Amino acid sequence: MKNTKYMLNLFLALFLFMGAYAQKPTEAQKEAMKQALTSAKNKVDPSAIPGKYAFSWKYRMEVKTEAGKSMNIDYFLEPNAAYYGANMNQTGSNMFMIMDTKSQLMVTSFEKSGKKMAMASKIPDYSGMTDPKNTKYTYKSLPSKVILGFTCKGIQATSAASTMVFYYTSEAKVSFAEIFKSQQNKGMAKAFEGFFKPGEKPLMMSMEYKDLKDKAKSVSMTCVALEKKAYVFNKSDYQFM
Repeated sequence: MKNTKYMLNLFLALFLFMGAYAQKPTEAQKEAMKQALTSAKNKVDPSAIPGKYAFSWKYRMEVKTEAGKSMNIDYFLEPNAAYYGANMNQTGSNMFMIMDTKSQLMVTSFEKSGKKMAMASKIPDYSGMTDPKNTKYTYKSLPSKVILGFTCKGIQATSAASTMVFYYTSEAKVSFAEIFKSQQNKGMAKAFEGFFKPGEKPLMMSMEYKDLKDKAKSVSMTCVALEKKAYVFNKSDYQFM
């Protein structure tokens, strides 16, 4: 079950790194984001940002909370790239975020008074968002199933605090593999060391998380669309704060 443990860490990181949009932020999450966006020590000079980020695929996740709240998050991906873009598909939201895990940069862009604005910062440290006491899991392989035409492998992971059921595929043209591989020397080394096999590029297609201590924190995430969609973020189009 060694590879299963690595896969769990992959999805845990994905869940914490991106899926918390639909949840009420914890104090740790609030502080991490506050530091990323407002702390001078975390701000990055725009000269450190590449001239552009190109994306060719859109991956849409539907996120549902236990309370019945539902929202879509669109991720923009590029094959073999260690970065991704994301925005929440909500009325009135024009924020687009880029996570460049290789350079450890986060770019947040938005429109203000008709102007395209952006800010750059270091990616915040999410390591404090999990309690080590609650991350000792037992694992159970689940029967494969097809999601959006992709054959997906399933795993159930159970700890004293939670149960997770997730499905992933290695058949898609894009994945988050390069993003997490780039973290091997940046705080996630033990979680990912030895996990990725040559050519293996898993993409999460669904996850159901049940908090056994606080039902309100339970959440499900399902990929509802994966399609070719070209988009380019050009740094020169934005005024940096």
